[in-house]
Formats: sequence, structure tokens, C-alpha cells
Amino acid sequence: MNHFTPGRRDFLKLLGMGGGAALLSGIPMPYSFAKDIYPSQRISWIIPVKPGGGMDLVARSIIVYLQGALRETVKEAKGATVVAKNVPEAGGRRAYSSIFNARPDGYTIGDFNSAFVTDSIVDKIDFDYTKYTFLVRTGAAERVIVARKNTFKTWDELFKAGKTKELKMAASNFGRGYHVACILVKEATKLPARLINFPGSAENMNALVRGDVDIAMLTQESAKAMVAAGEFKALLYIAEKSAYPGVPSIADIGHPELAEPLKLQRLVIGPPNLPKPIKDVLIAAFKKVLNNKEFLEHAKKIDFDADPLYGADAENLAKKLFAYYTSQTPLLKKYLL
Repeated sequence: MNHFTPGRRDFLKLLGMGGGAALLSGIPMPYSFAKDIYPSQRISWIIPVKPGGGMDLVARSIIVYLQGALRETVKEAKGATVVAKNVPEAGGRRAYSSIFNARPDGYTIGDFNSAFVTDSIVDKIDFDYTKYTFLVRTGAAERVIVARKNTFKTWDELFKAGKTKELKMAASNFGRGYHVACILVKEATKLPARLINFPGSAENMNALVRGDVDIAMLTQESAKAMVAAGEFKALLYIAEKSAYPGVPSIADIGHPELAEPLKLQRLVIGPPNLPKPIKDVLIAAFKKVLNNKEFLEHAKKIDFDADPLYGADAENLAKKLFAYYTSQTPLLKKYLL
């Protein structure tokens, strides 16, 4: 892959130089300054988790196609190289802070998990997560609670076992999306299990395989192969409808209100105040990717179902989820403080 990396110009200074907006491919284009047309430099896509997990795999898959989509959208642009940068430190907070504090020039974007709002319960964060530029919701991964093979066959059997011994549930990073989802399911269903935190979803799965925990919450894309192989048994599907015959959904057991909020919403964000012409270019490129037949065929192979929402629709979803998590603050404080 060729990397085009000229020295970065001060975007705010360029804004003061003026310049006209061009119209290309039927969408408004960013301002042209001298010889620069966005994107003219390398774009960093910040991923707030370690390499190898579902979020990382989906992001890197999109990046392969996003580069071509940007070049097709802005034919005069000299850049459009997109590189992945994993920043998992502090449970992703460093990644989110880096995106928030980046220049609003379109050269820093990244993944975002809406459950990050709960960080404000544990500690004071130094930025306002409601002010990101929300570019796209690429998809929403449903979650499932699974047990190791030859342990529990059903959700009811799990509850019966909990009356005689303490159960352990793998709950991923403390205070992050998985953990918050586990807390809300545990409280709503009165699940008799102690939540055990691990660094990520891969560690959740390994702990379950070793027998260190009795159950784990995973995304469907992470659990699907192991369930199909008979290594894991699906016990509860966290959605309106279950993907597994005979396995109840969260709605089936009386908690339909949890179906949508507890999905892993895959949001892509930019810094606050991203200029509309640049935002339009990025959204147009994402639309090309998420409607690309070749990409969608590849997405099936990694069990990623594209379900995009763009711009204002993505922002409205994020703020709706923020409001939901904020409403759960009294309950979450029991676990996060």
C-alpha cells in the first residue's frame, strides 16, 4: 500500500484563506485551498481495542474499501490512504480522547461505543462525548450469553444451578460496553452470577473454554462459529428475536426494553465541528462501501451485517442511547463505583 504523507498544513489557517466549494459526483465537496483538495493526506482510523477482535476486524475490512471509495468520490484528491491505529489503552478512553482533540480536518476518525457514556459515572472525563461528529452507524452486533459445552443446556437450567453455587460470568473490560450490558441483564433478570472482568472479548472466550467462568456474553459474530461447532451452548439471545431455535430472546423472558440498547452499535465518529463539506465526502464514501457488493460478500464471511445509518440519523441514535445509559446511572453506580 502506498502512503502519501506530505507535511500536514494548519487546517484552521487554510479556512481563513478562502476558496470555493466544488461540486463533484453529485455531492458538495470541501473547500479547495491552493493545490489541496480533501483528502490530500493520510487518514488515521483509530480503533479503541486491541488487534484481532470483532471491532478491529470490521474496521480493517471497511478500510480496504473506503480508500477506493474516497478516490472515486473525490477524483482530484491526491490522498485517500486510510490506516488503522489501535489505541486500546485505558479501556479505549485514550482513543476517544485522541479523536475528540484532533484537528477537525477529516484526517482523524475512529470507532465509538455508545456505552462509553458510563465512564462519566466512574470518573470525570476531559471531553464531551455528545459533541463528536457522528458519521455513520455501520451496523449493530447482537449479543448472546453462552455456556461451555456439557454444562448448562438451557437458561432455566442455569438459574437452577445458581441456587446451589456461585456462578461466574465473563464480562470483558470494566465499565465498557460488554460489562455494562452484563450489568443490565444481570439486574433485569436477577441472574445469579458474579461478573468477572477480562481485557476483551477474546479473553472472555478463552476464560470460558478453560472453565474459569461458567458463562460469557459475546457478540453473535464472535459466538456463532463456536456454537455451530458444539463448543458453546447458546442460552439467551439479547435481541427482540433469537437467532437460535429453542433459545429464548431477551424479549421472550420479559425484557424487550433491553433488546436495542444492548446491541453493540458500531459507530464511526470524527472530532467535533467537522466542516460539512468534509463530513459529506466521508459519508458519501461510507455509502459507497456499505452498498458495495464485493464488500458485502466479504462482510458475510466475517459475520458482519451492514445496517448503516448516516449523519443525523447516526447522531440521533447515539444521543438516544446516551439518554438510556444515563437513565440507568443509579443502577450502574452499584457496580462501577
